[in-house]
Amino acid sequence: MSKTLTELQKENEQLRHYVELLEADMTESELRFAQLSQAAFEGIVIYEGENIILINTAARKLFGYRKSELVQLKPIDLIQAEAQAAYLAALTTAPREGIETYCICKDASVFPAKIRHKTIPHKGEEAKVMVVSDLTESKKVEQKLAASELRYRKLFEESNDAIYISSRDGFLLAVNEAAVQLFGYTRQELLKMNALRLYAFKEARDKFRQEIEAKGALSNYELQLLKKDGSLIDCILSTTTRRNADGKVIGYQGIIRDITERKRTEELIQAKEIAERSARLKERFLANMSHEIRTPMNAVMGFTNLLQDTATIHQEQYIKGIKVASEHLLVLINDVLDFSKIDAGKLELETIPFDLKDVLNNAIETFRIKANKKNLPILLITDEGLPHHLIGDPTRLTQILLNLLSNAIKFTEDGKIELLVKVFMEDLQYVNLSFSVKDTGIGIPKEKLDSIFNSFTQVSSDTRRRFGGTGLGLTITKKLVELQGGTISVKSKEDEGTTFTFFLKFKKANEADFTQQQAVHHISFQPLGKLTILIAEDNQLNQVVARDTIKKWGKEIVIDIANNGREAVEKIKQKKYDIILMDVQMPEMSGYEATQYIRHKLGQKDLPILAMTAYATTGEAEKTLMVGMDDYISKPFVPHKLYQKIAKLTGQSAAITTVIEEQILEEDVAIVVQQNLQRVTDLTFLNQSTSDDKALKEKMIHILLTETPDEMMKLQALLANENWPRFAAVAHKFKSSITFMGLHAMKSVVKNLQTYAEKQQELDKIPQLFAQLKQTCEKACEELREELER
Repeated sequence: MSKTLTELQKENEQLRHYVELLEADMTESELRFAQLSQAAFEGIVIYEGENIILINTAARKLFGYRKSELVQLKPIDLIQAEAQAAYLAALTTAPREGIETYCICKDASVFPAKIRHKTIPHKGEEAKVMVVSDLTESKKVEQKLAASELRYRKLFEESNDAIYISSRDGFLLAVNEAAVQLFGYTRQELLKMNALRLYAFKEARDKFRQEIEAKGALSNYELQLLKKDGSLIDCILSTTTRRNADGKVIGYQGIIRDITERKRTEELIQAKEIAERSARLKERFLANMSHEIRTPMNAVMGFTNLLQDTATIHQEQYIKGIKVASEHLLVLINDVLDFSKIDAGKLELETIPFDLKDVLNNAIETFRIKANKKNLPILLITDEGLPHHLIGDPTRLTQILLNLLSNAIKFTEDGKIELLVKVFMEDLQYVNLSFSVKDTGIGIPKEKLDSIFNSFTQVSSDTRRRFGGTGLGLTITKKLVELQGGTISVKSKEDEGTTFTFFLKFKKANEADFTQQQAVHHISFQPLGKLTILIAEDNQLNQVVARDTIKKWGKEIVIDIANNGREAVEKIKQKKYDIILMDVQMPEMSGYEATQYIRHKLGQKDLPILAMTAYATTGEAEKTLMVGMDDYISKPFVPHKLYQKIAKLTGQSAAITTVIEEQILEEDVAIVVQQNLQRVTDLTFLNQSTSDDKALKEKMIHILLTETPDEMMKLQALLANENWPRFAAVAHKFKSSITFMGLHAMKSVVKNLQTYAEKQQELDKIPQLFAQLKQTCEKACEELREELER
């Protein structure tokens, strides 16, 4: 059955409408593609066969071509010639993620790219699409990451400190070479190990884990770790947690530094400080003990001597026992004090000309009577060519000889004592002498010889009981020898005797060295640097002497005066000083009290304080050091000694030049002596103190002429009122005037006046002594006026 025309026309119309819809849909799809491709950041190239039919704006910019130029190219032309073969080979597999290659631009520049291929419908046909991504920036980032990784690995491996990375449960994931060296394991052993095995103590390990988990990071955490060989190492750890992208802790990483040697050094330093502090405390204790014991001992010995004059025959035996015991105790105290000084390094050696013959003879004669009482010959045997004039410390040489000779006589009952002195080595300038003290006494057992020079050591307890002594004599002797660069040894046999031999090197002295001692000296001082000095002194005469003397040692020296300790403290609060010259005895606040206030209240531990004391006793000097002063000098001071002490305490470079004039002729000396016999004053010390500065000398004489009558009036009034404490203080202060006027005979008078008044003993003697002092001072003032008129 055939269809009608109308039906055929209707079907044809429907088919045409369907085609129009398809074409419209295709046109819309292509339009959307065109719009999307133009807006894309990546380069898009559409081609059919080998012909490029469409490109987007990003591709034109990427390759540098115009649209009309690109459509004349083949897709392969966009690939660098050297990379085309690899690119075409990769097309066969067509990896989904794309092909990495190198593209070439119009200007022949090359850039890394990733190209992905797709097939799309285009105008009813299938077309191919190249999507080109520029990898230039991502490659730079990769290179930076690679370089960073390289630097990290280099730092990781070449670090001097151990570095580790571990999991959360403590297993080591990575370690560097320093960690291998630190713990002594191989890298393979460490990477199979849990870090918990490296901790020395479980308690410390648990505490460390708790803190790192609580804080997330620890810096410079001190801990003891364990090496493979079981030895402990002190370490500091800096550790942080490792987290994933979700912030969850996945492990730890950190740096370990070995501080074992540093800890040992710190311990040594601490031990050294403790030892030094202990030495200072010991020194202060010994000095204080010796000072405190010496004071009553002097009284005991003094009263013993007084009792001897009035004792009965029966009492004489007891008094003799007291005297022997007192003398023995005083020797013990002096030994302890000498030992503490040497041990603290505060014993200073002299370098002066001396006559060796005199030293040797004096040492022998000192023990002559004691040796005679035991019927012991004491002999001096010397080389014929022994030089007599030497330069060194005769006092310390004498002390060594006296210690050895004293021991020899103490431990010898029969036989003899010999002092042998020989030349060991000699050249034009120096001589090395050997001194031997040989006895025929009880001897020393062989097993004791090695320890005989140790502190507090004697041959046996029986020796100490029979012969007494501190056991310090030989220790002091050895230290004195070694301080002078010498050596000492001993040879001995029991019941046969002992020989101590020591060697000392001396410089030879010529005649000029000895004539200098008799010549007139003029001393010049190298200027000191910029200094600010405070003089705390209540005596106007001492103020003037100190101030005017010091001013000569530098134009940049600034000097302030405080009249007592309280003024000194106030000035120190307000101003910075380089050194304080502190008088010991002052009104309101003494030098001792002021020093303690400065050290403890003001906290000025390093401010140099030089004590100026009129006390010449060793105990008083020790006391100045015990309260915190750095050094001391006796008043009235000798200028060059004060100069040296100030320079030393302030760290100034210093030099003294001595100019020696011709010797005074013997007849001139005779004239001077004859004149002095008629005078009560001796202005030698005044001349030395003023360094022959006429103006300063006149100023000081004027002060003496003003102060001396005033002091006499004060003393007379205090005597009348029996104000003994104040009388003693004024007498003490007057010591300086006595020294400057050269009233040598009055020194003991003033000392007795002060002592009697302080202790309020023998007060009946004070009026007579004061009258003697007053009369002498009146005569001295007349002579001082005559001196001004010359």
